[in-house]
Formats: sequence, C-alpha cells, structure tokens
Amino acid sequence: MLARDQQPAPGTYRLASGIRVVSREDSEVVICRYPLRAIRLGPLATRLLRLCGEQRTCEELAHALELPLKRVEALCEQLRWKDLLEAGPALAPVTWPGISIIIPTYNRARQLERCLRSLHALDYPARCLEIIVVDDASTDETGALLLRLAVEFADQGSRLRVVRHTHQQGVANGRNSGAEAARYDLLAYIDSDCVASPGWLAQLVPAFQDAHVAAVGGMIRAYERQSMLGRYEDVCSSLFMGLRAQQVSAAGPLTYLPTANLLLRREAWQRLGGFAALTFGEDVDLCRRLLATGGHILYIPYGVVYHDYRTQLWPFLRIRASYASAEAMLLSRHPGERRVLLLPPERATFAGLTIGGLWSAIRARGKRRSGLLCLFMAGILLITSTYRRARQVRKQAIPIGPLTILQATLRAHLAYTYHLCRHLTRYYTLPLALAGVILPPLLLLVGILCGIVIGVDYARLRPPMRLGEYALCSLLDDCAYEVGVLLGCMRQRTWKPLLPVVRRKISTAKKAIIR
Repeated sequence: MLARDQQPAPGTYRLASGIRVVSREDSEVVICRYPLRAIRLGPLATRLLRLCGEQRTCEELAHALELPLKRVEALCEQLRWKDLLEAGPALAPVTWPGISIIIPTYNRARQLERCLRSLHALDYPARCLEIIVVDDASTDETGALLLRLAVEFADQGSRLRVVRHTHQQGVANGRNSGAEAARYDLLAYIDSDCVASPGWLAQLVPAFQDAHVAAVGGMIRAYERQSMLGRYEDVCSSLFMGLRAQQVSAAGPLTYLPTANLLLRREAWQRLGGFAALTFGEDVDLCRRLLATGGHILYIPYGVVYHDYRTQLWPFLRIRASYASAEAMLLSRHPGERRVLLLPPERATFAGLTIGGLWSAIRARGKRRSGLLCLFMAGILLITSTYRRARQVRKQAIPIGPLTILQATLRAHLAYTYHLCRHLTRYYTLPLALAGVILPPLLLLVGILCGIVIGVDYARLRPPMRLGEYALCSLLDDCAYEVGVLLGCMRQRTWKPLLPVVRRKISTAKKAIIR
C-alpha cells in the first residue's frame, strides 16, 4: 500500500485524503472532510471512486468498469479537479514534441550563462529543443558570451539562437520576439536569472497530451536560500504557487502563472496577439486573456525552476513595490477583475467578535470583561451554526457525526477570520499603523491582525527561519506592496485598487457547506 505522504505513481489515480464513499438506503454519498461537503454523484463516478481506494491506472479502471479508456481518463480528470482524486505525474508521451525555449535578457551575463548551462543539461532529447535568447540591447558582455556559448553548444549538438534588439524594448516584447522566431509549436518561457532543474520540461510537457490544455506552469523555488530574505522568498514569493496541482481560474484561488516557468502552445500565443507591452504584470494579463477565450491553464508542482531573487533589502522592497504597481494598470485592462472583500454575515460576525474580543481583552484591564464577552458570543455563534448544519445533515440522512460538523464549522470560521485579516494586512497595514500614531488603540489592532496572519502562515508554510525573522520579512513585504499599489494608483489616476467591492455572499463554486 502506498503511504499517504507519498504522491501516486506516474499515470495513476487514488482517492484523495479525507474523502470517503458511504452508502445510504437509496443512494451513495461522497463525503469530503474539508471543506465539509456531501456530494451525490452518479453510479459510474461512485464506482470509480470506490475502485481508487488503492492507486489505479486508467487502463485498470477502464477494464474494471468495462468502459472506453478515453471516457475513463476524462472522468478521472474531472474528479481530480473536484479534489476527489489525487493524480500522479502524467506518463511520458510516445514521442517528445519539439520545444522552443525563450529567454529574454538584459545585462545579466553571469546569470544568463548559469541559466543556459542548466538548459544544456536538461533530461530532454536535444534534437527536440532549440534555445532562443532575446538580447534586449544589453551593454555588458552578454553579446560575447552568447557568441562563445553558441559555438560550444553547437559542438555538443544543442541549438542556441540569438535575437538581438537594437534598442531596449522591455521583457514582454522580448518574449514576443522569441515566439516570433520560434520553430516549434510549444513555447517554454524561463527568465535569465533562473536555473532549470534537469526534469523541468520532461515533467511538464506530458500535460499537453490533453488537447484542451493551452498552458502549463511548474514550481518556482529560490536559488539562494542562505540569506534571511532568500529563505523567505522560497515559500512566500508571488512566484511560488504552492505544493499541489491546481487549475488556474479567474475565480481563483489561483488566477495566473508567472512566465519564469511557463509552457504555452504557440497557437494560443498567436490567438491572443502575444504579450501586452507592460513593464510588470504581463503574465497576469496573458493568463486572464487566455482564460477569457476558454483556454485551460494548469499548475503542476513539478518541473522546478530556481529563481535568483533579490535578497538585499532595498532591491527586495523595490521589486515588491514594482509588482504591486501593476495592479492599477491590470485593472484598467480588465475592469471586471476588481478585488472583492467577502463579508458573509455569519462568518464576518464570528471574525469581528473574535478580533474585537482579543483587542478588548488585551487593551486594558477595564476592557477584559467586554473582550471575554465578545469571545463568549463568538463561541455561542459557533455552536448555533453547528446546530443548524447538524439539523440539515440529519434532515438529509447524511452519515456525518456532530463532532465532525463542529470541527468543520470551526475550521471554516477560523479560515474566514484568517482571510479577512490577510485582506486587511495586505492593503492597509501602513495606513492603519500611521493612524495609530494619533489613535494608539489602532496600533494594537494592527498587531492583532498581523499576528494572526503571520502566525497562521508561519505554521502553514513552515519556512526554514525563526518566527521573528519571518514576521519582519512579512511586514516589510506588505508595506512595500502597499506603497507600490499607491504609486500605481497615482500613475493611473484611479483609487479602485485600494477600494474593494464588498459582497455578502460567497459564490456557489466557493462555498464550504454541506450540500
């Protein structure tokens, strides 16, 4: 039996952790532990899930279900993206497709050489590869380096091509120039300050055997993890997309993939007219346009690329602010993508009582009684919420115990409290702290909000650093981001990125309730 902490073998599926299939008098129900859901599936899907108690290949499932292989493959993928099945890496294709690797660069000769040598060592057939470097009018020794490496790579059977801009045009136009010069139908983007792992392409390319997939991204980790900021960036960078496979969706939680590790069908690039000429955020813009045209984008936590982040304080702050400044420009291009602040009454009330209770209890002795009262009321709300859900479960005759319902309700309420705090600290830490100079109690509120976020993220991400170091990096990150958003708003003459759309209801696709 395969241990649960190991991923399934290549080409296999197994029941996801926390999923069980239970029988009722008239039907069978799939119960997901978190978010707590009871799902009625058809007989075929239910039979398939029961078979996947042990890892199975699609061939084995097709034989057991007496169905065509293609139908079983499609059903397995549907159940996978509903978080009911876990999947191992895709099997390698019979023949490896040709790939054009595109690297835009400007004055990064040392980092570029390191990147190119990592690409030369890829576990991928050299005859199926071409490497295209787009030199954006570099003024350092990049030109001489490329001449030398082109000869060296050619002697070893690799193709290195160079596209030179006569004047600097920016990274987005560099990616477009590389795509225009590409010979193959798959484009692989990597940045010149990155290092590819040997399995980079071999682990991502198999996903394109699904004709619906237009783009695939892999994991990005930090190249340098000796410094404090390097260890922080390794798991907290905006380029790190997590440890589990996800579908990119406009509704989230994953809404884009960075071009430091992105594979894209050339046909999709042509259909979209390439990358928009943005200084920052061109990858976010491309993903949004691709999703709007019906393209499927997958994130797969394999095919690792190591990014050489800015690990000195000022460059770290500057790049964080630069990324954030793109929000206003992106909103002008995609007006429907306003930031949303969800305030569902039940969970928002619980969060307000919890945060307010902590604030009052810590402020002063005279306020402790009111703080404890707020926390008590939050507990009462939790119990009534659990009771209401338990009645709903009992009415539908779903075999879920009251303790499980209590645990799920508490977890959902606490998760919402964290996300609310994260929303506030990401955009309003600086203004609240400045207001706290005039109204000191606000400083305590900022401390509570930041403490909740930092504590949860530290436990969740487990960065290899002390809590104090992580807290400092996180606060610097948020403050730099807020300065960047403000600068972007000033340039675009809009305050919309700072003013979220408030909604009371969670969309049906995101609800974590019994149904």
